Amino acid sequence: MVPSATALAPCLALLLACLTHGEGLLSPRNVRFVAKVGWHLLRWEPGPSNARYDVEYKVYGSNTPWTAIPECGKTSELSCDLTNYTPDPERRYYARVRAVSGDQKSSWKRTGSFSPQEAGLRLAGQSLSVMGNSIQVRLELLLPPGNISLEYRDLQKTMARYRVYIRRTRDNHTLTVVERSPEFTIRELFWVTEYCLSVEPSLANRHVPTSRTHEQCVTTGHGDRSAELLPAILSSSLITLMLLGLLGALLACTYIRKPVRTPSVLKSFMKQSSLRVEHEPPSSGGLDADPTQQLFLCQKDLSQHRHREPTSA
Repeated sequence: MVPSATALAPCLALLLACLTHGEGLLSPRNVRFVAKVGWHLLRWEPGPSNARYDVEYKVYGSNTPWTAIPECGKTSELSCDLTNYTPDPERRYYARVRAVSGDQKSSWKRTGSFSPQEAGLRLAGQSLSVMGNSIQVRLELLLPPGNISLEYRDLQKTMARYRVYIRRTRDNHTLTVVERSPEFTIRELFWVTEYCLSVEPSLANRHVPTSRTHEQCVTTGHGDRSAELLPAILSSSLITLMLLGLLGALLACTYIRKPVRTPSVLKSFMKQSSLRVEHEPPSSGGLDADPTQQLFLCQKDLSQHRHREPTSA
């Protein structure tokens, strides 16, 4: 006997309800980790409107069941912070999300496996201050809440590197320097010149995705001419004094080591005096004459006498 349509209708409705239980709500879409070093955030796109969401996680390769995240149970947000639940860089994790509306629940939507070693690195911001022709930079670290921020701060100190891009706006010339501290100073820039700075963090010995900060521009101050000239004057004076001292030392050494010689002027004067004495006649006052001159005249007469003797012979 064929059952009537009136008798089959309740059975079909009950069967349809059983088949569609848990499938009445659309599942959230694009469930993924958007993680930075020290901050592991799970994100998803909404399913049905006015729905809330449950979040669970699981350690990859372990026998432990899926564990609910208490802070993200029946949440209306489209993200959940899993930093404190996924701390070990040597492990991999899964997460899953489902939509909940009243008694209806969607199917779970799961992520791929995630490791903290894959987390990217970025900064919360930067602050610049100008002192003369120098720019002081202070980087604002992205620190998560809780005790893990202390570990992350230590990580920043020991492993972080900061590539600083300094762009001079008047000609777009860009200088790149690498710093190891979140606070540093860029020195010896041009006076009254606009510079735009951006910073890209990285980790030593670990390749992770990074995000470069937005450019922030400042203008260096006006130069103090007296302050600029004073070091130049002092350095020039010091160099001059050193050269004079060196020259004096060389002259002193030369004078001490060189044998003393009769000055040429004195030599010429002595020669002229001897010639004058030779041509002068003998003085009438023999006893008053100079003994040196008398000796010189006697030698001259003796020489002339010797030259005359062969002639008379």
